[in-house]
Amino acid sequence: MLVLSLSSINSHATERQDHSQHAEHPVKMGLHGMLLFGSQYGLFASHLPMFHQPHNAQVVYQLSFADPKIQAEVIKGIRASANSHDPVWTIVPTTFDLSLLDPQPPQNITQLTVDVVKGHFERGGEMQWQAQTINVDKMELFTLLPLESGLAKEANNHYLNLNYQPNDEVQFLVNTLTSRPDADHIVRLDEVNASLPKTVTLAAEQHLFNTEAQLSSALPDVTSVQRIYLELGELK
Repeated sequence: MLVLSLSSINSHATERQDHSQHAEHPVKMGLHGMLLFGSQYGLFASHLPMFHQPHNAQVVYQLSFADPKIQAEVIKGIRASANSHDPVWTIVPTTFDLSLLDPQPPQNITQLTVDVVKGHFERGGEMQWQAQTINVDKMELFTLLPLESGLAKEANNHYLNLNYQPNDEVQFLVNTLTSRPDADHIVRLDEVNASLPKTVTLAAEQHLFNTEAQLSSALPDVTSVQRIYLELGELK
């Protein structure tokens, strides 16, 4: 069963964030690797989360490189990898406190210094550029994750839709995390022919994520749905 919700994902995220804050499990200083993805329309990053400190947060944001030449080269590289067997790119910021990306505190940071890796930075990826400055342009999702095991799971999976403009032909869906176990699942939507809702909700059917085929069936105005990233092992 499919539910397309026009409400912002932020309200859904805020509820989970408040629950986690009450549990007193803030994120902390660490090496916070992030998935880097995007298209000709722009770039996004998604922190690679875990259900333990200091990585217990799902953080997704729009970004741009301070150097426009690097920006263009990164987009070119990501587009070239999009249809390959390994479309993954990652960025590795210098060690910092992840909570400083929370858009709520007044001291939140808006720039990071990162290395850019083609592939997963911990799984044989190839360094492309080092010590590049990125701008955190817009926070899409910042949700603290609970550390406890055995919490009740929802009956649905909620996917956050990412785009720069509603008419972007390339957009992305990010599975929003709730409690362990879960699935860090990100897909690319090509040839989007209609405006999509901010939240796409599908019945979980006892699964942590919905397959690309299920998502494609639920989105008839999208020509193709391709997996960019799926991580289960780090989220048990």
